[in-house]
Amino acid sequence: MRSSPASVDSSLELPPVTAADLAVGAILALATAYLAWAVVRSGGSMTACLLLLLAGTSIVATWGRSWMRSTRQPARRLVAGADGSLWLHTAGQAPCRATIGVGTRLLGPSVFLDLLADSNPTGKRFRTWLTPLDVPTQAIRRWSVVLTRAGRGTGS
Repeated sequence: MRSSPASVDSSLELPPVTAADLAVGAILALATAYLAWAVVRSGGSMTACLLLLLAGTSIVATWGRSWMRSTRQPARRLVAGADGSLWLHTAGQAPCRATIGVGTRLLGPSVFLDLLADSNPTGKRFRTWLTPLDVPTQAIRRWSVVLTRAGRGTGS
């Protein structure tokens, strides 16, 4: 296996936490508060309200732990070689060849990446949704061409 691509065609910094991740946390917190408010407003018991708050808070706390773990992950960068190969660079590790998964999609001005590092024997995927709030729109447009060239159509 080569240590890095011979010629870099395009490079994309992958943020540890995306705008979609933050939106999920906000939606979870708002849904918890709304459900508790709806139960109280409809005359439901305080026990039901407290159970909803407890369940919602535990879900938000679980998401928060996952988010904190993500922020401590080493920086990642996806690099496309001139030959169409994709490499996933993780800080402190050797670059590894990546395969575009079937879940990769261009969604309007954003892209959902589903990557599988070839050096990962467990088959765990790296998935992230990149929006113009995470990376410049020009980078997403450029990567729409890169993904097509790497064997993944634009799909929807």
